[in-house]
Amino acid sequence: MTSSEERRHVIEAREKIAVAAGFALLVAAVVLLTAVLPAEYGLDPFGTGERLGLTALAEAAAAAAGPATIISSGAVKPATLQTRPYKVDTREFQLAPAEGMEFKYHIEKGGGLLYTWTATAGVEYEFHGEPAGGPAGAYESYDLSAGDKGTGNFTAPFSGIHGWYWLNKTPNPVTVKLTTAGFYTGATEFRKDKQPFQHQMPDVDPATAGPAGK
Repeated sequence: MTSSEERRHVIEAREKIAVAAGFALLVAAVVLLTAVLPAEYGLDPFGTGERLGLTALAEAAAAAAGPATIISSGAVKPATLQTRPYKVDTREFQLAPAEGMEFKYHIEKGGGLLYTWTATAGVEYEFHGEPAGGPAGAYESYDLSAGDKGTGNFTAPFSGIHGWYWLNKTPNPVTVKLTTAGFYTGATEFRKDKQPFQHQMPDVDPATAGPAGK
């Protein structure tokens, strides 16, 4: 056999191997798309899995496995159970020029509060709390700043009253609108030269997901 014939046979053999390998890859791709993906993962790009009943296998396997189990890493504090229903509250306050006021919710230690407030102009404010039964003047400040809005979530570090002091330093009246939801029992409004006013709030009615009686 001449050298040219040997090279031709080698080239033909390589071509046959390449064709066989390509055919094998094609068959593997077809099996993957039409059988493995529908049966194992419920993915059925060509609809063959449904016609062959393979997608049902994936659904059955998922049902047998049940819901995924999430194990806490300890970085996030677990939920705190409460002994009373939560409440929701929305109200508006009018502040005259140079007028300040406080509005604080009565929250037990560990009780949560979601809040958002907006003002029609920038005000000075402080979000703070006063411990129940604490010495006169004792309080803890959570946020001291100025602006026309605030949003956040809060967990009471101690039992007492927790809320805001807003001060209007503009020459015009300002309206503050506050919306909250949380585990508070009521609230107290403080204004200069006036007696503290107690606000009572109903529990949320589960049938309407709103304040009871409203």
